Amino acid sequence: MGRRITLKDIAAQCGVSVAAVSYAMRDNPRIPAKTRDAIRRVAEELGYRPDPFLSALVSYRPDVKAQRLLGEVAVIHPCAKDSSHTRLFRFHRESFGRSMAAYGYSVSDFYLDTLGYSSRRLRQILLARNIRGLVLGWGFQPDSLAGFPWQEFVVVSTERVIVHPSIDRISMNHFRSVRVVMERIRAKGHRRIGLIYHDDAPLVVKKNLLGSYLAEMEMAGQLDARLHAFEYTRGESTARFRKWLRASHPDALLSHRSIDPAFFEKAGITFPQDCGYAVAEIDDAEPGHDAGVYVVEAMGQTLASMLVRKIVTYDNVNMAAEGQIVLVNGVWHDGVTL
Repeated sequence: MGRRITLKDIAAQCGVSVAAVSYAMRDNPRIPAKTRDAIRRVAEELGYRPDPFLSALVSYRPDVKAQRLLGEVAVIHPCAKDSSHTRLFRFHRESFGRSMAAYGYSVSDFYLDTLGYSSRRLRQILLARNIRGLVLGWGFQPDSLAGFPWQEFVVVSTERVIVHPSIDRISMNHFRSVRVVMERIRAKGHRRIGLIYHDDAPLVVKKNLLGSYLAEMEMAGQLDARLHAFEYTRGESTARFRKWLRASHPDALLSHRSIDPAFFEKAGITFPQDCGYAVAEIDDAEPGHDAGVYVVEAMGQTLASMLVRKIVTYDNVNMAAEGQIVLVNGVWHDGVTL
């Protein structure tokens, strides 16, 4: 059996957009009658046949709820279920699952570090279960799943690490988040802002955080060579951090992610009495103790919308094209730390 003809194939043949083809196939008057007829002729010549997955398009209407199960998608976790990467991603996974259920899809999780699947075995299982849509969770490395046939699936990665250059990605907008947090910190009168990021953050995230931070400090005329960023390691003692505090003398801290309050208590710091503290990326459902930018439901909802759109338009990974990145903005919420 040959490859299924998609709306993208018809659009390429006709020199129009995929949306125009979709409208034409549904006889939508937005497209001139002459153009609709021409597109349909090309579709017939190419052997196009509608697919039942396209019925999922109705789920984009907010006033319509899914009445039946349209299919199954998978979240591929590179690490074990109890790993830090998987635990940090859990809230977004839950939000994604709720959104996919509203669209009519069930979600299954695959923990590669536990299952030990090869690329070949994973492909076999996914195809056997008729799973076409994949989401890549947190913790992947550039060489993860080497040789996996991405072109056979619809894929969206939530990982800033480029697992494959052709895969579309979704991520927190770190540049905007750092700017928002620094504006809020300065509004409280702080000027010597110290940056903290986690040692297990992807290198590209560290660069984005540091680049945005340095740009903001430079533009404000507050750049100080003595204010080096502090790389935090989960579970470490406070000795290295206290040494950094003595050398840098920050009056406020900007952390990439939340840090256990016990760490700062052991270091002898109380927020906001001793210095201000805010977080650039908080992966929680509701605002809590820390001041900062909360991602709330935005990541999971946007991820689900992207994946369903790709599924219903057969937008498999195009190995000849460069993947695009969609940035999600969080929402600032006050907390007791600033």
